[in-house]
Amino acid sequence: MCSTARRRGAAALPLLALLCACQDQQARTQNAELERRVTALEARVQRLEQRGAEAGPSPAGAAAVTARASAQNCAAELSRALEGFRRVSLEQRYPTERELNLPPACVGERLSWEKRTAQAYAFTVRGTGGEVLARQSGP
Repeated sequence: MCSTARRRGAAALPLLALLCACQDQQARTQNAELERRVTALEARVQRLEQRGAEAGPSPAGAAAVTARASAQNCAAELSRALEGFRRVSLEQRYPTERELNLPPACVGERLSWEKRTAQAYAFTVRGTGGEVLARQSGP
């Protein structure tokens, strides 16, 4: 019985080696295909990065960032001026329209008052298209 099992094992050995060789060849083929795809994707990414670097930042994007920063600067300066007036006011009130001197940061900005009383204020700074770029209110 032992010799029969040995013969079967011996006969199966070449089949096992053949099976492993087939699997190795399949794995090598799959690995080669994956390497080809990765190389193609890396080349594509590099081309896209080069195009982006050559194009540089878009002028419209830079203008939008600048407009938003300018509006936020105006809103902060105006709020500071309003709070400064209130702090030194005997009545602890905000300035009227005639009493308020707009800060230089707000010159040329589109300022719209939503609320303006002796005890509260709310305003927005809008872009050329009417979009809200900054908003402040107090207290």
